[in-house]
Amino acid sequence: MGQPKPVGRPERPDADADVDADVDADAEVDVERAARLVDAARCVLLDLDGPVTRLFPGDSWLELSRQVRDAAVDAAVAAGPGPLTGTLARALADQTDHVQCLRIVAHHAPHLLPLVADLVTRAELEVARTATAYPAAVRLIERTVDRGAQVAVVTNNDPRVVAVVLERARPGLTALLAGVHGRSVGTVDDLKPRPDLLLRGLVDAGCAPGDAVFLGDSVTDVQAGEAAGVVVVGVSEDAARRDELRAAGAVAVLPDLTALAPTTGDGPG
Repeated sequence: MGQPKPVGRPERPDADADVDADVDADAEVDVERAARLVDAARCVLLDLDGPVTRLFPGDSWLELSRQVRDAAVDAAVAAGPGPLTGTLARALADQTDHVQCLRIVAHHAPHLLPLVADLVTRAELEVARTATAYPAAVRLIERTVDRGAQVAVVTNNDPRVVAVVLERARPGLTALLAGVHGRSVGTVDDLKPRPDLLLRGLVDAGCAPGDAVFLGDSVTDVQAGEAAGVVVVGVSEDAARRDELRAAGAVAVLPDLTALAPTTGDGPG
């Protein structure tokens, strides 16, 4: 029988525990940094799909992208034979983001943009009727306005979706916003990662970029914030996405908005 192992010290460091401690420490730093920025901001810019609600939960967003791809290619085929059909089909083949699909259509077949944009808008408005605004997002809007600052929503979705979602959560909430800016009819040129939507929100709020913070969930949000001169806090429940947001330039990353508008009354969210 072998000798008993010593019990006073483990044979090797618990590396997993050290990693967990580092992750927890980083998360605390992110919460503190994000809270300082939001509390000091004269204007909080919010993306809709992600930080405020989830319009297309699970893999449902993939189905919408498929519908956009199919509708665009079918319309090109119906217009008659020619190289456009193949070019458009190849450009759309691997695209899983419906907004990026709209950009591709606008580039290769701008005459088809109204058709596919209408499809996307109808789908967004439909899901908005049952989408739930996160309680923390509602609290953040209310608390920001209560302290005398402004809130504007800037989204690549149809702007009408914002009121549909927010009014279900709290009637009158949309009226608290300084502005709502989203996809315009007939164009996708001003969507994020361009800074246009953010800059319009800042004008509504009467706020300089350096006095604002933007809460977004995508790399294009971070790029739009950088282009507008606004610091960005990344918000995503997905750990890999948070790493992407940090790498893109987000000054802090959070899984959701709960830490920025805490409560003891209605649980997480």
